[in-house]
Amino acid sequence: MKDIIKQAFPADFAASVDRLTPILSVSTVYDPVSYFSVFASSEALNIPGRIYFYEPSEAVFNRLNDLDQLIVACWFSRHHDGYVRERFLRTIPVFNQAWVISYVMTLCGEYIVQILDYIWLNREKFDKRILAQWLHDNPAFYVTIKSRIGSYWGCYYRTKYFRDYVGHHLIMFFNKVRKEHHPALD
Repeated sequence: MKDIIKQAFPADFAASVDRLTPILSVSTVYDPVSYFSVFASSEALNIPGRIYFYEPSEAVFNRLNDLDQLIVACWFSRHHDGYVRERFLRTIPVFNQAWVISYVMTLCGEYIVQILDYIWLNREKFDKRILAQWLHDNPAFYVTIKSRIGSYWGCYYRTKYFRDYVGHHLIMFFNKVRKEHHPALD
């Protein structure tokens, strides 16, 4: 299990992941499923689509140092329970590293509108230059995210005009950041 977790984070964090493995992988009957690959600062990460581990208590989480909290928060943003994903997303202080952006962008392609609302209302947490580079490095994955946003709108939120849907606002924001901070993309 440790190797699976290590592949989901930058190699520089291997020692932290080793130390955190008992917190990150408290056993359930299901293994992580449906991995996806992204590039974060030219490093390939292999992140699970869903994890089924028990999340740490608030007391355990609060005793961790800042980096360890960030690793744990990103990992549990992949949890099968949407409330757990949202709770851990809310503990990420800023989206200023490519690997963190990988986890946040994945949440943008999911169906829980409250998570999309949170990301939209906190879009200033993104470092725009790093986000633009991430979009440049992951064009196919970004297309997937945009497609999922449209699909979930059509499935769950069709009563709203697409232009009023928070997912549409996020796409427009990402496109603007990409154009302003990485003009070679257009």
